Amino acid sequence: MARKRITTAPKKTMLIVTASEEESLFFSQMRKDCRYTNLTVQWAEGVKDELEALILYTARKRSHGKFNEAWLLFGFEELGITAVDVKAITSFAEKKKVKLAWCNPGIQLWYMLHIMAPKGYVDTAAAIDDALPRYIPGYFPGKDFLLGADGLNLHLALYPNKAKAAINARSYNQMAEAKTSLPATNLVYMLNAITDNCGLADITHNQKMIGMKR
Repeated sequence: MARKRITTAPKKTMLIVTASEEESLFFSQMRKDCRYTNLTVQWAEGVKDELEALILYTARKRSHGKFNEAWLLFGFEELGITAVDVKAITSFAEKKKVKLAWCNPGIQLWYMLHIMAPKGYVDTAAAIDDALPRYIPGYFPGKDFLLGADGLNLHLALYPNKAKAAINARSYNQMAEAKTSLPATNLVYMLNAITDNCGLADITHNQKMIGMKR
């Protein structure tokens, strides 16, 4: 009787291109913490801060790297764009096989959603940046926080509230859509895609958790 051959399907590869260095640093922390070896995170350094240019850059990286799936992550405020701009470029992104992920006004909204949903619609990053130090020790806005001692483990500190962030995002998005006709963030969809492509997170090797204030 022939022995049955056991095969393991290879994991798919996924690319996240970010418009800012801060976004790249945060999701690189996620990649490391969760051991997603088939996930690549890259900052689009030097690329013009326009959606079309960033989509074209991501499409080239997807093609050259032969990634199964590619996402472009950006914040509205950093690019100076609106919901109208995102809606107008969606079909172009689909044509280039690039999926769009965003935060309005910026990535700090995603940090905040791990703690709470804003009580009212927030259209500036400064409003969130002013609130976050009460919950994230040592927080200050910008990439330098993620490079310093207090921010090196930000993703790990937020990770236990991942499910809470999704719930808060759903609640806050309803408010945001009433204002702009577009969700304030769709990062949950990108995170689901990471699970689909890269598998479940493995953070068992992380023994030290940096806590947040409650």
